[in-house]
Amino acid sequence: MDKAQIEPLPHIQGYEITRRLGRGGMADVYLAMQISLSRPVAIKVLAVERNLGEETVTRFEQEARTIARLDHPNVVSIYDVGRTDDGKLYYVMPYLPNGDLSTRDLRENETEIIAIVRPLVRALGYAHKHGVVHRDVKPENVLFDKLDRPLLADFGIALASSDFARVTREGSTIGSSGYMSPEQARGLPIDGRADLYSLGVVTYELVSGDLPYHGPDTLSVALAHVEQPIPRLLPRRRRWQPFVDKAMAKSPEERFQNAEQMEGALDAIAEQLGDKPDAAYSTMLLPTLADAPAKRRAVSGLALTVGLALVGAALVAFGLMRMRQAPATAEGAAPIATAEAAAAPTPTPAAPAEPSGGSDVKPAEPAGAADSAPTSTADATDTGTNATTDSTTQGEPKAAESAAKPPATPKAPPKPKASPSPAKRKVSDLAAGAALRDPDGPGLAFVPANDATGHPFAVQRHEVTRAEYAAFATATNRAASKCREPHSPLSLLRKLSWHDPGFTQDDTHPAVCVSWADANAYAQWLGTRLRATYRLPTHAEWVRADRPVADKDDACALGNLADAARRGETACNDGFANTAPVGKFKANALGIHDLIGNVSEWTSDCKGGKRDDNCDEHMFSGSSWRDDRGTDPNTQDDAGSDVGYTTIGFRLLRELDDDNIPAGRK
Repeated sequence: MDKAQIEPLPHIQGYEITRRLGRGGMADVYLAMQISLSRPVAIKVLAVERNLGEETVTRFEQEARTIARLDHPNVVSIYDVGRTDDGKLYYVMPYLPNGDLSTRDLRENETEIIAIVRPLVRALGYAHKHGVVHRDVKPENVLFDKLDRPLLADFGIALASSDFARVTREGSTIGSSGYMSPEQARGLPIDGRADLYSLGVVTYELVSGDLPYHGPDTLSVALAHVEQPIPRLLPRRRRWQPFVDKAMAKSPEERFQNAEQMEGALDAIAEQLGDKPDAAYSTMLLPTLADAPAKRRAVSGLALTVGLALVGAALVAFGLMRMRQAPATAEGAAPIATAEAAAAPTPTPAAPAEPSGGSDVKPAEPAGAADSAPTSTADATDTGTNATTDSTTQGEPKAAESAAKPPATPKAPPKPKASPSPAKRKVSDLAAGAALRDPDGPGLAFVPANDATGHPFAVQRHEVTRAEYAAFATATNRAASKCREPHSPLSLLRKLSWHDPGFTQDDTHPAVCVSWADANAYAQWLGTRLRATYRLPTHAEWVRADRPVADKDDACALGNLADAARRGETACNDGFANTAPVGKFKANALGIHDLIGNVSEWTSDCKGGKRDDNCDEHMFSGSSWRDDRGTDPNTQDDAGSDVGYTTIGFRLLRELDDDNIPAGRK
């Protein structure tokens, strides 16, 4: 007898459970009858309490109740949430007997693919706007109702994004490895863009008939999402490639940022296929539809205002024409002039001409601007903003005054006299290696222009330290990237990070296990704080800073390279088996330390010369504490942009111009 038939069925008050429909890693699904309404339902009984504590299960139940409040036509409803008689968490949903998306082959029907993917995009957009991330989007979780409409199901492992950290354990990778995003595979915090990645994988599978990545086990497949490039579709399906590339970008910042963007890209494919996208009102997500009446009222009000203005203008023009046709007499001349002056619109002040070299003088604010509104009656009269009110309340005398003295066109404000200022330094005045520093910023060295890059810049004298990176990570609450040791597959099984790279460091050592994406985010954060442009250098710029060597000493005197114990080729024996404190070795001719050894450094260059927005692998320059490559400044290699390494750190370049030179102090 089948074991499934002899296992006891769960008992839940109010439901008559008849049989088990299926079993998964997280739950068993049963067919049941809801007794009170006499309707068939599917009940999913979760098994997470086998691995998680009771407190976590309680919180998971609270999140399930949050998800149960989702109400969208393409989301499978949750009717009920509770516990079985033996304490297992369950939830109840409609019974949908038409199967799931995994059973359908749509490779030859691109229009049908769009018809299925579009409502799933909307369902995810709705969930994300309500703070819920699905976390397990895959074909098996797309069910079809009686009208064959696709519904997104199994929010059982979804979590409200605001409480993500408190319910899941650090490093957990709940989800299906074939569809999970790189950040999900690495156990990092996720948001709705992870769901859009998974839907991109589903779309790739629908179009090609196969998953993008394969491997002997779930770990290898998950790592493929992190490391391997996005595969290419067949030429006859190339119209889908930009959509897939954007949806499955390794970095969340390079993907569709929301469901609306993803649906817009889907509509573009539909137009190529001659399939007219849905009407605009139906492509909006539900929260947007709520704003439609207000928008219609605003448009109606604007149309009415314009119409009244046109009628008023026509009446004024008619009156002027009649008055000009009247006999011109000495007695009638004044009234005609008065009437014309009263009826004529107030002249609009001409914008003052921008002064030459006009960066020091702001143009006049427009009349009626909130920040420049007059605060007294006298001010209002002077600026002309109360002309309508005065003519209404004062009557004929005001009109006569207007006739006697026509309103004068405001004059441009006088150009302020330039005050003498001290002579300002220019970039061209700086000497090579000049010490610079923004207030509260890192020490910098000036690198003059040359024919290679054609512009001057400043670069950090030291690599970014652990203490400096920790301040950024704390201020931004940035999660640590996954880290590995080069050429060590077993390091994938270790939880290395910039907190713990696998060897001892203190705050004066260079930050390692920092991904390119982390370094780029640090540069933006620092630049915002210091109100200057900081960024990663290009390799050519990095070589410019590295090339001048202080003297002809050997490599061991100039940097922290591999010791004899690690590599026989270079016997440095400098006392640092791994990283050394920054600035421990001799500076080069520009006063810059550690461009040889200690750590290799990220640059802004993409592998293969791609543009940044299409780049998932970046270049790093220079040698590290485990290298024996000597002093060659052209040493470079590439690595994935979202993974850190125990041998790679970074330093930043600061852009300069004559109006933006930091103080000359160390």
